[in-house]
Amino acid sequence: MDGPGASPAARAGERDRALPVDPSTRDRILAAAELLFAEHGFDRTSTARIAAAASVPHGLIFYYFKTKMDLLLAVVRDRGGLALDDLVPAPRPGADLPQAIAHLWEHLSAALGRPSIVRRIIFQELAAHSEVRQRALELHDQISAVVSQHLACLSGQAGQPRPEHEAAARLITIAVGMAPLLGESGNDRLDGNAVAALIAGGLGTLS
Repeated sequence: MDGPGASPAARAGERDRALPVDPSTRDRILAAAELLFAEHGFDRTSTARIAAAASVPHGLIFYYFKTKMDLLLAVVRDRGGLALDDLVPAPRPGADLPQAIAHLWEHLSAALGRPSIVRRIIFQELAAHSEVRQRALELHDQISAVVSQHLACLSGQAGQPRPEHEAAARLITIAVGMAPLLGESGNDRLDGNAVAALIAGGLGTLS
């Protein structure tokens, strides 16, 4: 309940938080924040502007997100559309190592190589905000771990990635992920078969 000395802004915030919450409200806030952060940058986008774009009371921003940074991190986490379980393809029966790695490259290019508003936001905010940089590093580590495990399986060392698998996984992940920033897909930027031959040549010597 508002006290007699409560400021108009505080009373407005209390009224906002008391309003019924539509299940789609959080998604509308995230969608509006995604577009505005991409267009204007995090620091130049106010929560009031996001609320107006999402057609929600300003107080509801802070009902779902404690701070504007929490909202940015939620955009990065929830709007990226990345499912780690779908990152690597099912093995193709009869494929040799270069063919299997070429298939992996093609699959990753489709999953990570599409232009992404969220990825653009991440790269815009990396230098200025350590929280975003940390999230980007965590995401890169997660993707690389999945790819490393897959490469180990392809080279007959299931469940035991070696440093060479981890290095190859990081190189592939970086190459595929950077391509959309240049307005291209991974397949357009690099020849998948050439990449596969190069990596398979190194991994094929592991005992």
